[in-house]
Amino acid sequence: MVNEDCNIAPGFTLYFSKRNQRFLLPIATVAELVSEADLATQKAVAEKAASAAAAPVVMKTTFVESKSGPQHENILRLRQVDFDLSSIRTDTKYDLSDAMTLASRLLAQSTAALDRASAAMSNDLLVAISMSLAYEHGDGNLIDVLNFLRDPLWDSAAQILQEFFQPQPAFQQPDAAHWMSVFCRKIRKLTTGEKDTLVANCYKHWTSAGQPIIKRRKSTKTPARTQVFDPDDLAKATMRVGELKDDRRDAGARILQNAHANSGNRTLPDTKAAHVRLEAAKSRFENLVEPIERLQIDLILAGAMKPGNFRVTPLLLLGDPGIGKTFLATQLADALGVSTEKISAGGAQGGFQITGSHSSWTGSRPGMLFSLLADGDSAAPVVVIDEVDKIHDAQFPVLPVLLDLLDADSSKQFKDEFFELQFDVSRIIFVLTANSIENVPPALLSRVEAFNVPAPGPVQRLRIIQETAEILRSKTKRKITLDESTVNSLSERVDIDLRRVTRLVHEAFTRAMQASDTVARIAVPKQDGKRSIGFH
Repeated sequence: MVNEDCNIAPGFTLYFSKRNQRFLLPIATVAELVSEADLATQKAVAEKAASAAAAPVVMKTTFVESKSGPQHENILRLRQVDFDLSSIRTDTKYDLSDAMTLASRLLAQSTAALDRASAAMSNDLLVAISMSLAYEHGDGNLIDVLNFLRDPLWDSAAQILQEFFQPQPAFQQPDAAHWMSVFCRKIRKLTTGEKDTLVANCYKHWTSAGQPIIKRRKSTKTPARTQVFDPDDLAKATMRVGELKDDRRDAGARILQNAHANSGNRTLPDTKAAHVRLEAAKSRFENLVEPIERLQIDLILAGAMKPGNFRVTPLLLLGDPGIGKTFLATQLADALGVSTEKISAGGAQGGFQITGSHSSWTGSRPGMLFSLLADGDSAAPVVVIDEVDKIHDAQFPVLPVLLDLLDADSSKQFKDEFFELQFDVSRIIFVLTANSIENVPPALLSRVEAFNVPAPGPVQRLRIIQETAEILRSKTKRKITLDESTVNSLSERVDIDLRRVTRLVHEAFTRAMQASDTVARIAVPKQDGKRSIGFH
């Protein structure tokens, strides 16, 4: 530092060092020192700038991370997820459909717990961002979508969502433009707090969706799959459902999102394993041997064919109530490892239960078959159609629907009225029941193979009684045994149907529990139908 006001000696001046020490130096020398100092300062500034440019950028904590916590490790792992934005056919009428398929396929795997409304909004926001990035960059993956939310330039969720109120090339196609207008209306209804929660939840939702996909890649055995739902049809149905009001929209959106899983494909059963399990069942259910053997034949043939040709002949089981007709269906489902559903053919609303009702109707719902296939992973669940001999004429008859279901060709294009789309139900295994063949419609008989199921004999009844008691002991954790004499008496009563046999065992077990007894005595009815006095 120079003190230019110093007049101690001509040609000299005071110079102050950085430590505030004073020196009397010639003016020319001081000028050189000042010049060198300026050069040193400029060099230091340049070196600092170069060092900053070479150093990695440390981003500030983003809005999303402040709400959901940073997940850098998960983000790196999610690079493996099959989420390809280049699959969206930009500048075509299919762009929105492709984005919806991509989003729904991913989110169907999510492990994050969201309510239906939040899950639907998460799906919509994922579609919107995917569309925008696909049009802007042409390609990308899930990391790019997540980074859109993590951009440090965003200060709030409202700022992120406001981006979609601006004109964008991604939403110029008619369907996409309409969809975006509906999406923006949903956003306007949200409060600031709801927007914050939505964006933070979406980040968690999308991140968790990729984890099961990564883990499943380690599996070496891939089950056979077949197409059940067409992704383009699902995308169109999603747009229609999005315009509905009340709970119909939420329920429909959830089912459609589930239907998108695995691009609309569903698995087929392991026929070899099912054959072995059914073989074991034959030794336990002697009165069901014939229909079980027919199922085994179909399963062996189906296992030797391509997945698209998988089909099991519909069965009609004839016999008195309570002899185990419906029980066969549950055994079959267990052997195949699939779910089971039951329809009452005699119900006046049976047709709507199967096909669903049009979304314009108050209280309308999707059909049972659509929901069954959408929510499950199998293309071949077991469906019991009960009491087909009680089908009657009604305002909404069920018979035409059943004829379509049981026909090999029409079942490949079965229509759900609620979603207004066709899907493939030809792999579903149908088991029909009736008390007698006389009242079964002839057209229905032509589509099934009928079997007379005799009443189970004493040995089979004894086994059912013992198995029922074992199940009760397992569920109640009570070490209660059945009285041997009353068990033998009940097993000999072939006039009592199985439903009542099971109920009598339950009643005896309950009485023993109430009395803190270790032995349950079954109250066997007399032959005339009256209950015997006391317990045997």
